[in-house]
Amino acid sequence: MRGAVFALALGLAAGEVAAQPYVGSELGFTLAPAMRLVGTDNDWGTRCDLLINPDGVEAGSECDTPPPPTEWANESGGTRGMATGIAAGYRFGRFRVEAEYRYRAAPYHDYAPTEIGDVVTAQKADQELERAVGGAGDVSVHGAFANLAVDLATGGARLTPYLGVGAGVQRMAVDYFSLWKRNNDPVRISTFEDPVLRAKLAGTTTLGSAVLHDTMFGAQALAGVDYRVADRFTVGTRIRYAKTLGPFESEPREWDQLRSHDSTVGRGSRIVYTVETRDTSAFTVTLSLRYDL
Repeated sequence: MRGAVFALALGLAAGEVAAQPYVGSELGFTLAPAMRLVGTDNDWGTRCDLLINPDGVEAGSECDTPPPPTEWANESGGTRGMATGIAAGYRFGRFRVEAEYRYRAAPYHDYAPTEIGDVVTAQKADQELERAVGGAGDVSVHGAFANLAVDLATGGARLTPYLGVGAGVQRMAVDYFSLWKRNNDPVRISTFEDPVLRAKLAGTTTLGSAVLHDTMFGAQALAGVDYRVADRFTVGTRIRYAKTLGPFESEPREWDQLRSHDSTVGRGSRIVYTVETRDTSAFTVTLSLRYDL
């Protein structure tokens, strides 16, 4: 592809390549990989929650200083969705340079048991926590790319395979869900010895449900075959592999409810969580249409 860029630059400099403007669109499906979402927050241990335990009963030295981040993960299986886009560009002989807007969306809705990644939360799993699930709902990506493609056939052939690459910016949205449900039976909870606090904690939930966003640089590889059905009109099939250059890292969000109360523990700061994933790639297959202006 570097050679294609060099050849195009030489042709333009020499004035030997005429520019032919065009517009295009495409529609098809996307194959999205399994997605592992890793969450962290700044929550305190249950005994340090002053809204549950305002008198600090049984609160030990762990409540003297802020704890390390809590960590958990959920993994959703791969899925299939839709992809579409529009483009405008110029053809210079065998080469095409275009600006493109793309959109893809995939429904996961595969809420999996939560994997607990820190010791403090893991100690709750067998007694305080009755159920912990979460994962991704709908995932969508808006992208703006600059692409360079080179045709692999010459001589006015009606059937033209091509290869290309692109780079740009993508805005990714993840419809995130996380639920932590505590035992309804106070006797099964050993976080507190005090039966009043056990009863107060029993049945409470921590819930996070939000559309999380991040903007990232992206890259893609293209390949396809075009068929010219008229002098100015071309149809074809295009495949692409796209991936962001770096992980998805959400903005901080407050819990919708934390142990069935507001997203705070009464210690002067809000409790917020963030979510990260490196599973941002997608493989798409589309039907493409192009019209030479």
